[in-house]
Amino acid sequence: MFQVSRRVSVCGAALGLAALAALAPLSPFAAASPLPATGVAPVRVDAGYKITLNGFDLGTFNFKSDVGRTRYTLDTDVDISALLGVFRWKGVTHSTGALKPNALVPADFRFDYESTVRNGSVAMGFGKDGVDRLSVLPVTVEAPDTVPLAPDHLKGVFDPLSAILAITHSDAPSPCGRTFAIFDGKQRFDIALRFVRKEPVAGIPTETAIVCRVKYTPIAGYRPTDDTRQLAASNDIEIVFRLVPAAKLMLPQSVAVPTAIGTARIDLDRVNIQVLERGRVASVD
Repeated sequence: MFQVSRRVSVCGAALGLAALAALAPLSPFAAASPLPATGVAPVRVDAGYKITLNGFDLGTFNFKSDVGRTRYTLDTDVDISALLGVFRWKGVTHSTGALKPNALVPADFRFDYESTVRNGSVAMGFGKDGVDRLSVLPVTVEAPDTVPLAPDHLKGVFDPLSAILAITHSDAPSPCGRTFAIFDGKQRFDIALRFVRKEPVAGIPTETAIVCRVKYTPIAGYRPTDDTRQLAASNDIEIVFRLVPAAKLMLPQSVAVPTAIGTARIDLDRVNIQVLERGRVASVD
């Protein structure tokens, strides 16, 4: 079960349901990726997702963002329960940063989790070149086969939640075709999004969703286990995005992650989007 939650977490980072990197126990940034445009009206998003495995409920993933003209604040909370409640996992994540011309600059990232296995936290601070403050609790001894982190691995990276913002708030016509460098406090990895197809939005045949295939590439801070190799070799992780033009937002509708024991999914259950100069522009329950 732990390995399943780890896979879902990496996928989350992919969304930035890269935010699901929060499920892992754990300057100009990403210059190749189009970033939120300055001058965009402030936007608030409150979204709830259901997490399932082979159709069985595992838990919930809630995401809130408050994007102003020059600053942003992002929050998530995840609650997973399995094996009739024998396994329980909860995680809360908070991220802040600045919006500058053609650049999204993370400032602080905090992730706290508790489970039936163990509790812990990750706290990161960012300077002009990348991560300059890092605390990971509990302190553990890395396994001998862990690929070591080097100082350069902490430069030019997003935290998982800031990666979600960079993916979903953009003037780009599609969220696909971009690569994001992410550090979650323990692992440095890349998430690349490649266009696969367009498809009708469920229940709204006049609207079209964009489907991106996600490629996870571990860089450092990871163990080269069979699970890591399998996830890195997978070409079947997909994210479905729905465009919300009034908010200049790519709304993640669903994420599908094949695993050795079935498909893990994260599906939109409700959303409220507010462009503060216009009031509510979208609401789905």
